[in-house]
Amino acid sequence: MNRSRRLRFSSRKGLALPMAIGAIVLIGMILAGVFFTATQENRVGRNTITQERAFRAAEYGLNNAYANWNNSTMSKLATGAVATIGDKQPSRGFADTVRVTHLNTNTYLLVSTGYAGSGSTQALHRTSNVMRLNFPQINVLAALTLRGALKLGGSSFIDGRDTPPTGWTDCGPTTSEQPGIAATRGDSGTISLSGCKNFTCVEGNPDVQVNPAAGNDSTYFDYGNGITWATLTAAATISMPASAVGSTPNPSLTGGGGCNTLDRMNWGDPIRNTPAGPCETYFPIVYISDTTGNTHITGGVGQGVLLVDGDLQVEGGFQWYGPVIVKGHLTTQGTGGHFNGAVMAADVDLELNNLLGNALVTYSSCAIADAMIGAGIPTKLKQRSWSEMYYH
Repeated sequence: MNRSRRLRFSSRKGLALPMAIGAIVLIGMILAGVFFTATQENRVGRNTITQERAFRAAEYGLNNAYANWNNSTMSKLATGAVATIGDKQPSRGFADTVRVTHLNTNTYLLVSTGYAGSGSTQALHRTSNVMRLNFPQINVLAALTLRGALKLGGSSFIDGRDTPPTGWTDCGPTTSEQPGIAATRGDSGTISLSGCKNFTCVEGNPDVQVNPAAGNDSTYFDYGNGITWATLTAAATISMPASAVGSTPNPSLTGGGGCNTLDRMNWGDPIRNTPAGPCETYFPIVYISDTTGNTHITGGVGQGVLLVDGDLQVEGGFQWYGPVIVKGHLTTQGTGGHFNGAVMAADVDLELNNLLGNALVTYSSCAIADAMIGAGIPTKLKQRSWSEMYYH
C-alpha cells in the first residue's frame, strides 16, 4: 500500500526545470534587447558626432574663407566663374572644400562642403553664405589734396594727368585730366613754389584748384558705404606704430615661393615682371597707427592704401601705388617719394607740407581702382545670407 503511493507520487511531472529554462530564456532576451539598444544608441551617438564634425568642418570652411579673403585674387574672377579653396585638418578629423562663385561686381556665393569620419562612419555637410564687398570711395579731388600750406620746389612735380602705372596691363581707359593740386586757398602765402615759375612744377586742369571740399573732414575721413577712417583702419591688413617702420618695405616670399603676407614690411609688389611675381596681386591696407610719431620711410616699394595717423617723411625714392592719406603733414626730401595714385594730407594741425627734392605725385585712376578693390571689406549679408544645403 505504501509502496504504491510512493510510486504514484514519484510519477508526477516537475515544474522547476521548465521554469528555470524559461527564466534563462527571458533573461537572455532582456540582455539581448539591452545589448541591441545600447549598440544602436552607440551607433546613433557616433553618427551624430560625425555629422556634427562634418557640419563644423563646413562652417570652418566658410569662416576660414571669410577671414582669409583675398580681394585682389577674387575680384579677377569673371562673373559666374568659380574658385575652389580646400583645407584639411587631420588633427581634428575633418576636411572642407569651399567653392566661391563670383555673382556680380561685389557679391560672391560661398558653398562649403565638410567631410568627417572614415570607413563605415562617414558624414558630409554642406552650407552656404552670400558675401558682399564694401569698397571705400575716397573723394580724390586732385593728384595732391591738402588743407594746410604747401612748399613745393627742387625737381618735384605734381601731375594731374591720368597715367597708368608702367607695366600694369589691367588698366581701363584713362579719365579726364584732374587738377594738380586741390587746396582751400591758392595764394602765394598758402602755396609756395620755390624754384618754379608759372606753376611749371605742377600740371593739371587746372594746375591749382581752390576747392572748399579740401577743408572738409569728410573728404579725408569718410569713404562712403558706411566706411570711415575708423572702420578702414580697423580692417587694415598691416597695422604698426611709426617706430616699427624700421626697414625698407619690399615684397618678400615664403619658403614655398608664395607671397609672404605675414611679413609686416611686405607692402605688395607694384613692379610688374615677367613672369608675374607672387605679390603683384597683394594690395594691403597699411596703417601707421602712431598719432604723435613721425613715420620715416626710406626707399622701397608698396601698393594699396597707405594710412598715416601722424606725420609722414619720405626719402630714398620710396614708391607707392594707390591712395595715401596722411592725418598730419607730408615731407619729402632728397630723392623724395614717388606717389602713383593720389596723396591727401589732412593736416589736422594745419602745418606746412614740404615736397622738395625730386618728389613726384602722379594721378592714376588705375592705381586707385586696384587699391580700392584690395581694400574692400568683406561683409556677410544681414538677412538670409546663410543656408544649410545638404547633409548625409
